[in-house]
Amino acid sequence: MKQTTDRQPKETAQSEALYAKVAARYDTVFERAILAEGRLTEVLRESLSGRSVLDLACGNGRWLSRFGPSKYVGIDLSGPMLEQARKRYPDAAFIQADVTAVPLPDGSFEGVMSMFGAMGHLPPAGQKAMVREAWRLLQAGGLAVFTNGNLWSPFSLPTTITGGRVRIEGVRVRVHSTTPRRFAELLGGFRILRLESYDYSYLPITPLKFAACLLGKDYRPIYGGWMDLLGHCRYIPTMRWFGKQLLAVCRKE
Repeated sequence: MKQTTDRQPKETAQSEALYAKVAARYDTVFERAILAEGRLTEVLRESLSGRSVLDLACGNGRWLSRFGPSKYVGIDLSGPMLEQARKRYPDAAFIQADVTAVPLPDGSFEGVMSMFGAMGHLPPAGQKAMVREAWRLLQAGGLAVFTNGNLWSPFSLPTTITGGRVRIEGVRVRVHSTTPRRFAELLGGFRILRLESYDYSYLPITPLKFAACLLGKDYRPIYGGWMDLLGHCRYIPTMRWFGKQLLAVCRKE
């Protein structure tokens, strides 16, 4: 990723080490969070199906199976993750590149997406550069869907206390979460159509797996159903920002 701050090269190296380690096991390592994406999938389908779409920090390309773009291009810096993406979707286009400096022409897409809090791997200056690239690459009237970690969620407190330093699969990484207000300011060049929180995957999954096994049930739709139910917290003013991730849908006007 572009070296927009002195800290970013080190943080990028840490992120690359993490995704190189988990590339082949990505869906298992992040299973709980993936099962909590029902609301996010719904919004993505409503916003970007039928459009030409650029996926910034596409990882293993797993979002391609969740909606129906007319054209799809995935960008990621991680070679191992892109290797997994090309195995899954051999007919799709994937490019290894920096999400803050995408080697594609202005106005190439009707939609841009950056999912699963990928933006949080960039420090503030890098996030601004990423949003500028999304703006540049979008056609007038195009839609963008962004996510990032939510500092207002009470379940983000452990990460906040450590200054965004977390350990995943034994690899220490730094994440740069944000608040709803700062997220809206970051996206200020766009017209924001929707801003809400999602992801309640702080609930443990192991007891459910055990119980479901005993009953001969599939635990995944059960856990996903719990997540969808908790997603209705967005309608409760005092619990609006309880989700661990923020979701924004924006239009370039």
